[in-house]
Amino acid sequence: MTNDQLREQVRELLLKNVRDGYSGLLGQSYCYIAPAPKPYPFQFFWDTCFHVIMLARLGEYELAQRNLRSLFAMQHADGFVGHMIFWRQVLPVRRSDVLQARPSWQSLRPHMSALIQPPFAAVALHTLFEESADRVYLGEMYARVKRHHDWLARTRDFDGDGLLTIITPFESGMDWKPSYDPVLGYGERHTPRRLYTSRLYWKTMAVDFDNFARRYDIGEIRRRGRFLVKDAGINAIYALDLLCMEKLAPIVGDDPAIYRARRAQVLASMLRLMYDEEDAAFYDVREPGSEKIRIRTPTIFFPLAIPELDQAVAERVLTAHFDNVDEFATALPLPSVALHDTAFYPGHTPFIWRGPMWAVNNWFIYHALRHRGFTEQAGKLRSSLRAAIEQSGFREYYDPLTGEGHGARDFTWSGLALDMCQAGNAGPAGLQGRADAGTAVDDAPGQA
Repeated sequence: MTNDQLREQVRELLLKNVRDGYSGLLGQSYCYIAPAPKPYPFQFFWDTCFHVIMLARLGEYELAQRNLRSLFAMQHADGFVGHMIFWRQVLPVRRSDVLQARPSWQSLRPHMSALIQPPFAAVALHTLFEESADRVYLGEMYARVKRHHDWLARTRDFDGDGLLTIITPFESGMDWKPSYDPVLGYGERHTPRRLYTSRLYWKTMAVDFDNFARRYDIGEIRRRGRFLVKDAGINAIYALDLLCMEKLAPIVGDDPAIYRARRAQVLASMLRLMYDEEDAAFYDVREPGSEKIRIRTPTIFFPLAIPELDQAVAERVLTAHFDNVDEFATALPLPSVALHDTAFYPGHTPFIWRGPMWAVNNWFIYHALRHRGFTEQAGKLRSSLRAAIEQSGFREYYDPLTGEGHGARDFTWSGLALDMCQAGNAGPAGLQGRADAGTAVDDAPGQA
């Protein structure tokens, strides 16, 4: 598959999954791309951000603008934006997701969930502006993204250390990530095969029910919540989003200083609370108590995307774990938990993020490594995803040992390979200029 062929296949996939219409109750039009038609028919926060990045790289600027505008269409006055937006269907596909909305009559009409997802909105807006140079649209959306950032800093920085806290595993987007098991009280440390009979499932549902019963009162959840975690991946993404806000602010006449200060605090707190010098890894942190959760998933690498992180620290993390045959050195890296972890299972299971390779991990870490000069390791991540797509098509996740595809078909996230395979492309932070569309950067596509 050439890069031009990949480009057109991604375009076809995204256009096929477009959903648009008009909400009479809200009095406005909407347009979004469903991650996968049947299992994921709604608009999701970080999925939309991925789609905007892909559409920008494809030159589909108007469609990208409509997607991002729809994501913020129901934004609350205080800046909150939910992780799922239900435009046409009152109830989600999974009935348990009802617990992820506030108990109110508003939930019986077009509404958002009460959860957040990793904050990629500024990254998406920066990428779109970088490609389209549309200052009018930037002016429109910057204010909305700014309100969202202010809400995050005001509401989810529970301890004043700059780090965001999540209140359920589903806010990370990596729903069944093994590092959450100790917080949930799930001590078996394996990957269960069934859903509704699993203790892990019911312990996670208990978290959502508890938050629902508290009507998603953040103050009350902060004091008495069952699940309070500072996730290394989410906070690295947050730092990158702050960097994009810092870059966009002067363009619209805003002061970038607040974003620079927030980002510096995030990095300092990650080094103080999450980084383990002996293990050379960034771990998720359990609150209260700031206890490191020493379970290795790809998010141990995510902080390498923060430009100000010392290169020596980045080298130690990469050397200790990336090519370690007991951890992440699979035939098609990266697995979503270290190979030696008893939770590792590479195939299909309802408990995702416990072994398979996911496009978003490869995409995010690829750009982090590339910017730091780790071109060999970055190339492995790019080639791994390309090879999996060539073998199995656009799937939700892939077996990191064989490349077999699992989960949803026609899943849009795998289209992020497009953003990894264009020369001159600065990647998720939008750090170094525009994409050179269609220019191959693989020595041999599909090969490591």
